[in-house]
Amino acid sequence: MAISFAPSASDLGYVTAAPFAISLVFVMYSYSGWNAASYIVGEVRDPARSLPRALILGTGFVMLLYVAVTAVFLYTTPLATLSGQPEVAHLVGVSIFGEAGGRVVGGLICLGLVSSISAMTWIGPRVTMTMGEDIPMLRVFARTSKSGVPIAAILFQLAAVNVMLLSQSFEAVLDFIQFSLTACSFLAVLGVIWLRLTRPDLPRPYRAWGYPVTPVIFLAVTGFMM
Repeated sequence: MAISFAPSASDLGYVTAAPFAISLVFVMYSYSGWNAASYIVGEVRDPARSLPRALILGTGFVMLLYVAVTAVFLYTTPLATLSGQPEVAHLVGVSIFGEAGGRVVGGLICLGLVSSISAMTWIGPRVTMTMGEDIPMLRVFARTSKSGVPIAAILFQLAAVNVMLLSQSFEAVLDFIQFSLTACSFLAVLGVIWLRLTRPDLPRPYRAWGYPVTPVIFLAVTGFMM
């Protein structure tokens, strides 16, 4: 089946349908972490300069890589083979390189997941730690070791992860987590608009490009996904 990336008049019906919104859940996982540098801004040198650079370069690189890999998937493997399958990369590897190649691709994905888990083990508890610094009820999570490691926050994240994985299917966990991540992003961007209206006097070292159009577009798309 021929694949075309050129837009057509019928595409509008696809992008406004529920299946498209649901598929974005998994697309968003490919971009998860685009904003993670902001979670550890307190541990970054010269954040006013380093943070925008990390966000722009990181997101741009992931975008180019994602589009390129997706194009390879679509050009090399029939859509009927990929439809409804969660392990598309493995199927593409089998289609291109055979069974042995498929196993190699699967191994590379596992290595990528290990690095992602390592990053989120570092970054995730920092969010909980900051919440503990701001909310008295969660103060226990703000405690750190002598070397600055938020041990209580890490243990809490470990417990939460295991509860989810042991009580639900992997697919259900993916849905729950992405909904939560999307909701948090939605509220964070909504907070930018709210603070600009209610606290115009606050210092703002970072500019929101295209404000208020870009935040409104983001809120519309994330609301559609949720």
